Amino acid sequence: MVKKFFFLLILQFFLSPIFAQEITVTASTDTSDYMIGDQIQYSLIITMDKNVYIINPFFRDSLKNIDVIGINGPTPEETESVKTVKYLCLLSRFDSALVTIPPIKVEYRTKGDSTLKTILSNPVSFNVHRLDVNVQEEIKDIKPPIKLFDYLFLIYILIAFAIISVIVYYFIYRKYFKKKKEEIVVKKEEKLLSHQFALKKLDELEKEQLWQKGFVKDYHSRITDIIREYFEKQFGLPALERTTTESLNLLSKHPLGIKVLDITSQFFSNADLVKFAKFTPLEIVNHEMMTQAKHIVKRTAQLDKEEELKTVNEEANV
Repeated sequence: MVKKFFFLLILQFFLSPIFAQEITVTASTDTSDYMIGDQIQYSLIITMDKNVYIINPFFRDSLKNIDVIGINGPTPEETESVKTVKYLCLLSRFDSALVTIPPIKVEYRTKGDSTLKTILSNPVSFNVHRLDVNVQEEIKDIKPPIKLFDYLFLIYILIAFAIISVIVYYFIYRKYFKKKKEEIVVKKEEKLLSHQFALKKLDELEKEQLWQKGFVKDYHSRITDIIREYFEKQFGLPALERTTTESLNLLSKHPLGIKVLDITSQFFSNADLVKFAKFTPLEIVNHEMMTQAKHIVKRTAQLDKEEELKTVNEEANV
């Protein structure tokens, strides 16, 4: 019996690293007791192996029962063995209650595996209570009343000085600095279809050579914004306001969008790694981002071609 116990203990020792969890999500507040109106510091810390890449979580919807003052993050940190991404939310509440922030969902992928996985943080509870008031005590002013009449004469002088300054400035500007209105010639611009406009902006971005000059993060942000704006104009999807996961979900419901769902998922995932996880891509990845962006636009340009054909037919009938 003793030999069997030692055998199981040694087996657990050697197998523990193999089954170690590759990502953990921890949520917490700076304390568990607040007064009404206090600032509540809620933190979400994601710790992961170096082969794990997260998708920026959208957890504002989980904070519906409390006022959100601001969200700071993601703030990435990295050591020799693990990566850490931190979010700090500043919250407040103006009613007493026992508040529970539900678990936050974090989606991620591991290197060499395209499967989208999910992990939940722990729920966080805290108490918000009001200030105890003794109703038996006499009501007192917090500060004595301010005597405004002591400053009334000074206020009149400042107002008069401001009015005179504005009048003098107006006449000086009109006499010496104001130029005659020049006739503005408005050039009639050719109306571009959605896919033509997107391809034009991609060509302009490619000519800027941002990533070649070291502005890799700016390059990935610009190229994804162009595609998200194209999705809004072409499919009517609010892609600029949604996370990557939400945008892909909306795209999968469109008959043309589903044709580029896989390549769009890879396109957004690579950009998210650069923008939020400080990932430094190879040059071939930067080249591939532009190729993928143009392929997405050309592959889904059918709506524009149908609209263009319809316009041509209408003009022919006239």
